[in-house]
Amino acid sequence: MPFVVDDDDFRRDDYSSFDDRDRFELDMRNRENEERRRRDLEQRERDEEDRRALDSRAEKELMSALEKATTQEMRVIINDPTLRISSSGRITRTRPSGRDVIRGSRQFANTGIPLMPKKPRKKNKKHCKNLSTCLRQANSEQRTKSGKIRKGKSQADIMRRAQKLLRKMK
Repeated sequence: MPFVVDDDDFRRDDYSSFDDRDRFELDMRNRENEERRRRDLEQRERDEEDRRALDSRAEKELMSALEKATTQEMRVIINDPTLRISSSGRITRTRPSGRDVIRGSRQFANTGIPLMPKKPRKKNKKHCKNLSTCLRQANSEQRTKSGKIRKGKSQADIMRRAQKLLRKMK
């Protein structure tokens, strides 16, 4: 007699709810991916349009429009990073990126609030004081009367000697 396995024997009771949840998550991921692809495509199209040169008709229209513009309007056109001139001569406004929005909100800007300086730790102050005395002693040991470092010694040797003296001091 052959061994027969039925799929229903291994299926859990709440199998259908898991299946629906998985299908929902898959749909959400697909929508997100589609949205991302659409945004990327739009960005690529905008980039291509920025790289494309103005055709002669659009350039003439743009120049005539710019000649009629006042200095104030010119200042706005030049200084506004969201304004773009397309290859067809159309002036459009782009949406700022998320980072630009955050920077523009000045939410995280240092607005001149005086910050309290950190108090130095007593332990660190003592350590620095001891290290400086050890460095003075090591320097005097490793240098000649004229102040040159002794032959065969280096600044690293002076620091090693100072650390050794510091360990002895503890």
